[in-house]
Amino acid sequence: MKRILPVLLLSMLMVSCYREIILPVGDDLPVPVMNAQMNTGESTHDIRLSLAQKGRVLPLDGADVRVTVNGKTIITAREMPPEEGVSIRFECVYAFDADLRPGDELLVEARKEDYHLSAKVTAPPAVNLSLIDTSTVRITYMGDTSDYLQVKVSFKDLPGDTWYRVIAGMESDFSYLDGEGNPSPEYSGVVVRWLSPETGFDPVISDGGGKTGGMDLGAMLSAGNSYNCFSDRHIRDQECTIRPLFSPYAIRGERYVYENPFSADAWDVLKSMPLRRRLRARLQLRTIDFTQYRYLKALQNLDTYGTEYTFLVEPTTLPSNVEGGLGFVGLDTISEVVFLDEEETFPALDDQLYY
Repeated sequence: MKRILPVLLLSMLMVSCYREIILPVGDDLPVPVMNAQMNTGESTHDIRLSLAQKGRVLPLDGADVRVTVNGKTIITAREMPPEEGVSIRFECVYAFDADLRPGDELLVEARKEDYHLSAKVTAPPAVNLSLIDTSTVRITYMGDTSDYLQVKVSFKDLPGDTWYRVIAGMESDFSYLDGEGNPSPEYSGVVVRWLSPETGFDPVISDGGGKTGGMDLGAMLSAGNSYNCFSDRHIRDQECTIRPLFSPYAIRGERYVYENPFSADAWDVLKSMPLRRRLRARLQLRTIDFTQYRYLKALQNLDTYGTEYTFLVEPTTLPSNVEGGLGFVGLDTISEVVFLDEEETFPALDDQLYY
C-alpha cells in the first residue's frame, strides 16, 4: 500500500499537467495576423489583415498584398473600403480575382514596413459528388416528433489520406409584385444564407462518433462535430454515401424574415404586395488539407471549452500556416449538388405580419 500511494499521486500529477503557451503579444510588440478562406469555383477571394496587441486588435491597412499562382502569375490584391455603418474595424480586407482550380499552388504574401507575411497553399483534388435522392424523415426525441429533409449523396474517396468538410447554402431570389403582377425593381433582390446540417447520426461525417444504428436526434446533437469535417479513415478508397439532415424551417424560413433586407418603413408598402420567391439549396462536399482539418478541430474545441481551462483541460492551440506572423490561409476544392430548386408565390400579408 505504501508503494501504491506514491504511484497514484504521480499519475494524477501527470494527467493534470498542462502546457502554457505564451504568444509574443504585448503593448509594444504588435503581431501581424493574416486570415483567408479561398475556394475553387469562386471568382473573388478575400485576404484579411490585422495587428494583434495586448487587449486590442487593429486593422492592418496600406499593405502590399500579392498572390502568386503556380509560380508565375502574380496578382495584386486591392484594398477594400470599410463597410458602411461600421465604426470599429478589427481587420482590413484585400480582394483579388482569380479562377482557382484543383491543383493550383498559391503563395500569398503581404508586406508593410517591417512586416512580411506569407503562406503557401495548394487546392486539393475534387471528388465526383452525385445526388441520390431527397426525402423527408420523421424523428422523435423526448416525445417531440419533427420532420427533417434528408439529402443522400454519394462519392468515391480520393486516393491517399484525404479530409473533407460538408457545407450547405441557400439562395433566395425574390421579387415583390406590383398591382399588375410584375416584379418591382425597387423591392427585389437575392438573399444568401449558410445552412447548418444535422450530421451527427451519420457515421461517416461524425468520423467514428455518433453511431447509433438509427436516427436518434440525441446522438445528432452530441456528436461534437460542429464544423462537419471528417477524414477518410473509415471509407478509404471506397464508394461512400452520406445523409445529412436539414430542418425544413432552416431552408424555407419565413418570407418576412429572409426576404426583408429593407427598412421597417418599407413594410407599409410591402405588406400589401404579393411575393414571388425562388429557392435553391446546394450541398457542398469540400476537399481540405490536413492543416485545415486540424484548424477546424481546434476551433471546435474552442467553441466547446472556450478560453477557460482547468487542471483537466489544456488550452486550445490554434494551428497557423502563416510565416512571419499568425493566422490561417485555407484553400478548399468544392464539389456540389443542388438538392432543392423550387419557386413559390405568396399572397400579400396585409395586416397579418409578424416579425
